Amino acid sequence: MKPERVFICVLCLSSLFFLLAFNYTSAEMSPEDKKSARIVPEEAVIDQTADNSAIKNQSENYAIRWYDAATSEKPKGVALVIHGLNLRPDKMQSVVSQLTASGIDVCNLSLRGHGDNYDHRAGVDSAAGRMASFRDVSYPLWMNEVYLAYLQVQKRALQKKIPRFLLAYSLGGLLGLDLFASRPDVQFDRMVLFAPAIKLHGLFYIERALSPFPRLIIPSLVAPKAYLTNPTGTPIAAYNALFDGLAHFEKHVGPRINVPTLVFIDPQDEFIPLWGLKNLIRDQHLDQWKLFLVKKGKEAFGRYHHHMIDAYSTGQDEWRKMMTATTQYLLNRR
Repeated sequence: MKPERVFICVLCLSSLFFLLAFNYTSAEMSPEDKKSARIVPEEAVIDQTADNSAIKNQSENYAIRWYDAATSEKPKGVALVIHGLNLRPDKMQSVVSQLTASGIDVCNLSLRGHGDNYDHRAGVDSAAGRMASFRDVSYPLWMNEVYLAYLQVQKRALQKKIPRFLLAYSLGGLLGLDLFASRPDVQFDRMVLFAPAIKLHGLFYIERALSPFPRLIIPSLVAPKAYLTNPTGTPIAAYNALFDGLAHFEKHVGPRINVPTLVFIDPQDEFIPLWGLKNLIRDQHLDQWKLFLVKKGKEAFGRYHHHMIDAYSTGQDEWRKMMTATTQYLLNRR
């Protein structure tokens, strides 16, 4: 087993034993904590008749930011961009800039507990407010946000008669794919996924042992602090939502998502197993999916292989190849 995985395993076990040693049981939780206890996987509560006022309210709450194509011509498509777990949404800017420069409109979504998408309250600073919202997230809540963002993308696609794209990283890939797989009214014409969290190394399921403690924060020890929307760490509530999303996706995955899809994955990814993605593609007959094996340059920071959202995390040359492949794939160019 690689040193990084052993370290993470030890960290998780240590956290669990720490909790037990201090008798932090569900019986001692506050009423607020009990309300945040792990949910059972379920269908997201999505209102298919969501009106413009609901979408407008979400936009006003800083969940959605639009970036228009940087050309005077008709856009070549409209893309929904979704970030990863505890990642600053603005760190998807390298992807957004590539898309707009290629003539594609972009809807950049900030999930609850990320960026500016949190309860803004008088007397509470942004870091505290963001973490408070992060501790209360759930799978249905995030799925509703993704669906509302999709409605905006769909509206623009229909108005301009252009294709719909999904570009998502890690957790964002899981949420976008699950929405696509489980809802007949959702359709993407092409997708580009960066290390989508649709399969996990078995080691990380150990965090399920902490599911009764949704407000507990697990420190982020590998990702650079500058990339984290909550530098202190990720609450168990967010991991619970991730696992619930995985269970829901595995229940609904099928031929609907077999559209032209480019998947970037580092064979040494600490979270997403390459063999898991290959098995999914084989078992679900996703013959329109294509894997792009990322080989990070020597100048890429650290040894964190899961992180691959800009030139700093992959190296300049590899990022240039990835962005060229992205543009060619979305615009169906050889």
